[in-house]
Amino acid sequence: MRSSYSHSKSTRPSQRKMVCTDLDGTLIGDDDSMYELLDIIDRNNILLVFSTGRHLPLVMKFLDEKKIRKPDACLCLVGTEIYVLEKGQFILDDRWSEIISEGWHRERVLGLLRNIKELVWQPEEFQTKFKASYFLTENREEVLKEIISRVEKAKLEVKIIYSCDQFLDFLPLKSSKSGSLRYLIKRLGVKKKDTIVCGDSGNDLELFRAGFRGIIVGNAHAELKNYKGKNAYHATREYSAGIIEGLRQLDFTGGVNP
Repeated sequence: MRSSYSHSKSTRPSQRKMVCTDLDGTLIGDDDSMYELLDIIDRNNILLVFSTGRHLPLVMKFLDEKKIRKPDACLCLVGTEIYVLEKGQFILDDRWSEIISEGWHRERVLGLLRNIKELVWQPEEFQTKFKASYFLTENREEVLKEIISRVEKAKLEVKIIYSCDQFLDFLPLKSSKSGSLRYLIKRLGVKKKDTIVCGDSGNDLELFRAGFRGIIVGNAHAELKNYKGKNAYHATREYSAGIIEGLRQLDFTGGVNP
């Protein structure tokens, strides 16, 4: 089993392809295949981006524990924060924060939800000015219908994302994983056709609905596994092994045998 991973000499982002992967349940799950995948990405000089519900300190904890290099960018807290690696440090993209703040009224959203007893507030580390998050495990369909009805009546600009049969996120309308990735590839000069997304749950679904080509790992939750778009490859293998399988099937490695 490998225990470390180092970044190779980089080239200009505009000359490279990009793999944008979720962490928990996608990249993370089996260390052997994870290190193999990261080596493939490195040897093929592909940009690596994490797209995750984690905040940056939890991403850094993962990197330290597994002794792997920092990705080239990180889309944290379901795409409400964008960090780009510059001179070895993650730098928050303030422009993205300005963009998603337009039309976002967090306190009004919270006010609409206060008397819904099935909603359970997530820990404070997952709450930010651009994200309000709950657990929802009971009466899910009825509660979601009620929430959508309230939001529509209030004419609030809010994105509602439910995933893994428990996580309910309220985000600015212009944010999410797909919005942040569209912004990032434009900033880095990477073409959409040269980008592969990888995921396992409902908060990854928008990436595929937005037309990104990608890989759904074999252990995906039903909300993503049921996606039938032609832009998705459904891997039979799980976690990082599923991503490797998908990269081979999509012939994404530029002639270097993975």
